[in-house]
Order: sequence, then C-alpha cells, then structure tokens
Amino acid sequence: MRLSEMRTEVTPQKINKIVESRFGFSIDYDNLTYAKAQRLSQALGENITQIKKSFGAHTAEKNSKYMELMLVKEGLDKWLTSEQGLFESEMGRSEAVLAAKSITDTIQDMLEKVSKIQNEELPALVDTIRDQINAEQADTFKNAIRPVLDSLYQAMTSGRDAADNASRTLAGEQVNAPMDMGMGADTGMPPAPGADVGLDAAGPGMDSDMDTDGFDATDAAAGGEEELGRERR
Repeated sequence: MRLSEMRTEVTPQKINKIVESRFGFSIDYDNLTYAKAQRLSQALGENITQIKKSFGAHTAEKNSKYMELMLVKEGLDKWLTSEQGLFESEMGRSEAVLAAKSITDTIQDMLEKVSKIQNEELPALVDTIRDQINAEQADTFKNAIRPVLDSLYQAMTSGRDAADNASRTLAGEQVNAPMDMGMGADTGMPPAPGADVGLDAAGPGMDSDMDTDGFDATDAAAGGEEELGRERR
C-alpha cells in the first residue's frame, strides 16, 4: 500500500476544526448554501491576493491573517467540490420547473389577449359596423362572435388553472384548489400571474447582505482581526 493511500483524507470538516482551534471561529457548513460558499471563496481569494500585493508573496506566508484566510478558503473550495454534483442536479430540476411554469405564463398571456378582444376590440368593431354598414349587421356580427370568445375564454381559463396546478405539483408545492385569478369588475381583465423569488437565508452568523461576505481587502491586508462564521471565543 502506498503512503499516499494511508494518509487521512482532508475534508472541510477537518479543516474547520483546525481553523476553530487556531483562530477561534468556524464555518457553519450545515447551513451554508452553494451560492453563499462561492461568494465567500471569491471574497477570500481577493483578500489573499491583496495581502500578497501589500507584503509580497514570501512575507505574506508568515502573516497569520494570510494563513487564516488560506485555510478557510481551502475548506470552502473542498466543500464546493463535494457539493457541485448536487448543485448541478438541483439547477437542472429548477430549470425544468421554470420551463413548466412558463407554459402557464404563455396561456395567461393568451387569456389576456382574448379578454382584450372581448372588452375593447369587439365593442369598438361593433360600433364601426353599425356606423359604416347598419345596426342589423352589427348585432348579427356581435351575436355570432360573442359566444365564440366566451367559450374560448372559459376553456383557456380552465387550461391555465390546470397548467398552473401541474407546474406547482412538479415544484413540490401543495395544491389544494384551482387557482383563483379573479376577474375585474369593470374591465373583465384577469391579473397577470406573479412570482416571488427570494434568496436562501444565510446560515447562522452569515449576513446575506454583505458585499464582501465579511472580508474587507484593506483590513485583511493590514492584518486586522476579521470575523467569519461565528464570534471568536
């Protein structure tokens, strides 16, 4: 057996223990998202580069702040590598769900066009026929077209609701009843569907609003104290 095969595998958790014992903090990997880890790793890389520029590569290696950042970045990079497959799988699933929801949006757009024809275009056209031809022809045209549009609107409303429920089920959402889009009292125009898209909450000790994720290049280069993950003991 080779010596390399006997070596204990270096994991993010083991690096985390070293960081905690030497620097008094650790990364909460249980509550860390892939996107958050990427931003942290990038911020760490920028700070490491800044320290090298400020002190020189050889001098930087003796800087405790430099070693601290290097260890944390190594742990994050290993964690990202191990999570990449799961992340890509989740991304593929999300893309499929979004494609399914786009069908609902397309039907909704068509539904709004039919509603516009019903409530705006048809009345104006009927008035034009009445003025340019005669009232009898206007009424005949309206009586022939109105049922077609009403039937089309009802069918598309049912189709929109069915497509919406199907996409929600695909996304793992609870579907208890058909979606109630509502009808305007005056215009008959249904509101366009909306969607709230939110970012995953950052794990304990991590502020999702921070631009540099807690690592400021100037302070790091100066060797100042930084906080990452949770408070120092």
